[in-house]
Amino acid sequence: MSYEFWDRNSLYEEVWAMPMAKLAKKYGISDVGLAKVCRKLAIPVPGRGYWAKKEAGQTVQKLPLPALKERVMLYKPTPKPEPPKIEEYTTPGERAQVAKVTERDAQSILKRGSMSHPLIVQARELLGRSNRDGHELLWTDEACLDISVSKAALPRALKLAAGLITSLEEEGFKIAVKKGHKEKATATLHNQEIGFAIMEKIDSIPLASPPKGGVLQRVLTYAGTPHEHKPSGRLGLQIWKPWNALPKSWNDGKTRTLEDLLPEIVAAFLRTALAGKAADEKRAAEAAAAQRAAQERAHRAELIHREEQRVRALYRAAANLEQAERIRHLVSAATEAAKAEGHSIDPGTAFGDWLVWALQQADRVDPLKESPASIIDTKPAPEAQYAPYGQRKPSPPFRWPKPLWRKVE
Repeated sequence: MSYEFWDRNSLYEEVWAMPMAKLAKKYGISDVGLAKVCRKLAIPVPGRGYWAKKEAGQTVQKLPLPALKERVMLYKPTPKPEPPKIEEYTTPGERAQVAKVTERDAQSILKRGSMSHPLIVQARELLGRSNRDGHELLWTDEACLDISVSKAALPRALKLAAGLITSLEEEGFKIAVKKGHKEKATATLHNQEIGFAIMEKIDSIPLASPPKGGVLQRVLTYAGTPHEHKPSGRLGLQIWKPWNALPKSWNDGKTRTLEDLLPEIVAAFLRTALAGKAADEKRAAEAAAAQRAAQERAHRAELIHREEQRVRALYRAAANLEQAERIRHLVSAATEAAKAEGHSIDPGTAFGDWLVWALQQADRVDPLKESPASIIDTKPAPEAQYAPYGQRKPSPPFRWPKPLWRKVE
């Protein structure tokens, strides 16, 4: 459920635009539930025969929306997304495979079922000597097909399983079993594991002469009436994907048995596997696209970082050139002042050596000249800085070569 509320005016327009049953499916609720929402919001709904008359071209009346005495706020369910159509996630060959299975004759599937299949032989042996639960259903924790039926229904369940397994293997599925009480039989195709189980329905039968008093009477009491639970002989089959929503199921009906539904069941296995494969491929493509986008962002960030370094180095080079000119201007002014005062500026004198040193420092700063050697060049490099986990290790500052035109990259 989302935290949105029903919009009364919008719902009123929708109710009079399409039948309630169709509109209810849009929001994932029943038409009865939608009718309750309309009553609580005082929204008039079309009466019986409204849509038939409208289709026939007769004049119909749309009831006006009355004003509310007080505001009513009701939570609105999130609309269920429509399941993807098989054409959206399968190839023509895969759709042809599903169509071919759907058109197969149920009796031919049963006849092709091998009762000597190792899994059928194993299930017959283990379930034939297995325990029974409180409803007289056979069960075992051994690695076996997931069949939960009474002893009387076991031969039919095994024949049904044989037809199903043979047909699935012909379509490329691999059948496997594992130990456990439930959910231990799987069929795998396209790396999609689909669980399946055959079970017998339980009937709740009223007791003609229920036992009196004590725990037994309470245990056998159902909805105020004493009942006993017995296997019905009606079989059902469920398939599911691990960690998925509710399983899909088929059951014996009044006109069609589970055997009659075998083509539809096998086709459902195929559709489930193909849909899972398509979902995996979509997730893989999205993950690859996200990885490429992340790499592109990282590459762009690196280019930006390098460009910022180059710009800062350019600013430093311009500032250094200005500083070198200032030093040379200072040396020139000091030389003129010393001459005016009659001091010697020859090399070997203290002041003369200082003038040479100062000009060397100007050359060391000047980005357009070679750098004279200095004792500063022998200074050890600083130790690498520690970068905390998840943070970028600081890189040394970018510097332009000297002279500047020697190697500009």
